[in-house]
Amino acid sequence: MTGAPVARKLWFPAFEPEVDHALFLLGHRNLLSTGLGQIALTGLVALTSYQRTETVTLSLWLGLLVLAGLSYMWLYWHFQPEVSLPSPNVAGVKRWQRYRRSLQFCSAVGWGWMAWLMVPGATVQNAILLSVFTGVVGHAAAGNSANDFLGVVISAITTVLIFIWHIPAIFGDEAIPLMLMLMLYVVVLISSLGNTHRGLRRSIHLQLENKALAISNAQQAARAEKANRDKSEFLAAASHDLRQPVHALLLLVEAYRQQVPGAREHPLMQHITQAGQSINGLFNALMELSRLESGTEKPTLAEFDLQDALQQVMAHSLPEAQAKGLHLRSYLAPGLRTLRLATDPVLFQRIVANLLSNALRYTPRGGVLLALRRAHTDGCVQGQAPADGVWLEVWDTGVGIAQADQSRIFDPYVQMGNRERDRSQGLGLGLAIVRHACELLGLTVSVASVPGRGTRFRLAVPGRLIVPAARLPSATSAAPGPDPSLACGGVWLRRRRVLLVDDDPLVQVAMQALLKGWQIDVRAATRGDATVLEVCGPAWIPECILCDFRLPGTMNGIELLDFLQQAFPQSMGVLLTGEMVQTVQQAAEDAGYLLLSKPVDAAVLASTLGALLERRHEERMP
Repeated sequence: MTGAPVARKLWFPAFEPEVDHALFLLGHRNLLSTGLGQIALTGLVALTSYQRTETVTLSLWLGLLVLAGLSYMWLYWHFQPEVSLPSPNVAGVKRWQRYRRSLQFCSAVGWGWMAWLMVPGATVQNAILLSVFTGVVGHAAAGNSANDFLGVVISAITTVLIFIWHIPAIFGDEAIPLMLMLMLYVVVLISSLGNTHRGLRRSIHLQLENKALAISNAQQAARAEKANRDKSEFLAAASHDLRQPVHALLLLVEAYRQQVPGAREHPLMQHITQAGQSINGLFNALMELSRLESGTEKPTLAEFDLQDALQQVMAHSLPEAQAKGLHLRSYLAPGLRTLRLATDPVLFQRIVANLLSNALRYTPRGGVLLALRRAHTDGCVQGQAPADGVWLEVWDTGVGIAQADQSRIFDPYVQMGNRERDRSQGLGLGLAIVRHACELLGLTVSVASVPGRGTRFRLAVPGRLIVPAARLPSATSAAPGPDPSLACGGVWLRRRRVLLVDDDPLVQVAMQALLKGWQIDVRAATRGDATVLEVCGPAWIPECILCDFRLPGTMNGIELLDFLQQAFPQSMGVLLTGEMVQTVQQAAEDAGYLLLSKPVDAAVLASTLGALLERRHEERMP
């Protein structure tokens, strides 16, 4: 009882839809050649035997095998629609097996009947027929065992039994050895072909498993990519709601420091300010990384002077270096000081700034060097732009990075030697931003380090980004506005009229407190529709309009600024937004409005208002 399932498993495997469908495809492919070959071979055998064999016997034999051959060809066309099905048709495959085994049995009867074509004493004819018989059995068994081993066993045994039945009438006393040889031939053939069939099924199993694994991996990769994209898109979409309270907090802190005597020097206020700045830094880094990962950040191509860009980054990093007592130096190789690049200047400076900040953060003593040199010095002509590009390198004498950790440092939130997550050592996002920004600009960043001796980050700038002569619109830096300290003191902003449009009550309170602290004449509205005009009244004309992008009502911030520009042609429009969507930034640029992303630093807001209002004052002067 226990042996039956094992034997069935060893010799005749159970029906498996996907495996048997693959075997069906393999067998179906060979049906036309099988049918044509059988018809051709029976014709040749008939030509060899027609002079010595009875006509009736030969005709019946020939008709049976030709009909079987034609049936093979019919079977091919009948099951042709099953081949193109996207998934296995269980009923169709089983029907195929029944039809195919029936034809195999008919062919087996015909080829076994070939023994009746033999004639006693016709040595040559009998030898030819024996050769044809063994060849047909071997070829049929080998060809059919791939797709239907059970059918092969049935047809091979049927063929041999019918054939050897008539052998004694032809060979007499010599028939027994020949019969034994033929039976042994079939047994060995079936045994070896059984191994072949089982090996083929195992191979198909492996192919199906590999296919399923590949599909599963592709689905998991797609889900992971979608999850990462959804996360980035969620952060980008939710940035407005997240930025509003941070924006209000920073403005309220600054307003309190300005309006309450002694608040600026109070230790608690200083700690509150540092916490707010820390939140702002973390939020900006998260939003920047999210924007780069989600693909919403698009580079703006412009030509700019590389030395000027590096000097600006160095000037921004110098206070941090001086605070830690580090030497911050730069070196530009001869011939590269007039180099100009054609890429996004803001993203490029962000990359260099993050590399410098990372080097300064992990260098307790010594210094940091920013170096620019040719990628390959051989064959370079002095004064010409290097065709192989340049290397912008940041060297430090810091703690270094172990070899095993160098592949991980560009992942988000990875910080070597900062398991306690000390915020003074950064957030672990700077190098992740560097990696994504480099991918966006087509740059390559690499690292080499020796623990305890220092690290070198290399930014490879390809030659295609280097322009020997001006050919693109140069990136112009914004004209410096008035000193923020002067603006906060009221020199530039005192008694200037500013209209604020924002639907968030907390942001309105914070903005009005800050603007009034600068002695600005401010009025506020909450909706994006014509009711804004009621806030202004007939005599009060705003000189500057600070407008949020997402507003209740019929208009968004850009549409409302367009509407107010018609009512107040001399007013200056500034769009405030927490949106990180590229289309919003592009729409503001196309409309000609200055855009400030929330949370807005108080000094930046003061400087911006001072510059805009001063420019408006100069335009009105004769």
